[in-house]
Amino acid sequence: MANWDTAYNWMMNNVDPQRACAQVPDACPGEVAGPCFAISGINSGAWPAEFAAIAAADQASREPLVQKFYQSHFWNYWLAQLNSDEVCKRIFDFAAKDGGIAAVRSLQLAVNSFYDGNPLVVDGEWGPKTVAATNACNPLTLVAAFQQQRAAYYQAVVAAPPAKAK
Repeated sequence: MANWDTAYNWMMNNVDPQRACAQVPDACPGEVAGPCFAISGINSGAWPAEFAAIAAADQASREPLVQKFYQSHFWNYWLAQLNSDEVCKRIFDFAAKDGGIAAVRSLQLAVNSFYDGNPLVVDGEWGPKTVAATNACNPLTLVAAFQQQRAAYYQAVVAAPPAKAK
């Protein structure tokens, strides 16, 4: 079964490798008025109450709060059932940065690339079929296919027309 510590440390090595948990300027999501900040990837515009609680803590107390945030919002029953830490940590990292639906949709597309007839509905929802099909894939080839789907997701984001201001 996938290991929480492995997934969390992988994600944090990408988001805040020094574990500084410092408040830094960050882009504001969607229609949120700025300025926005982040602590270890937790954006003040996207998660205002959680960000405020972490920002109010002294520096030495922040990392356990950051860990609790990611565990409660992004780690779930389904991730824990994956057989491969290599697959799990990449899905967890993507979900923490761009949302669980985007991460699971990319996983489902990657899994479907190994089968004729696409056994999974690409709906961005976790379920026993997604977990079983994921666990049935070779982890190394699935990681490569998932990385391709993640790259395609970001390419689509860049290619999309900018949202109109209201």
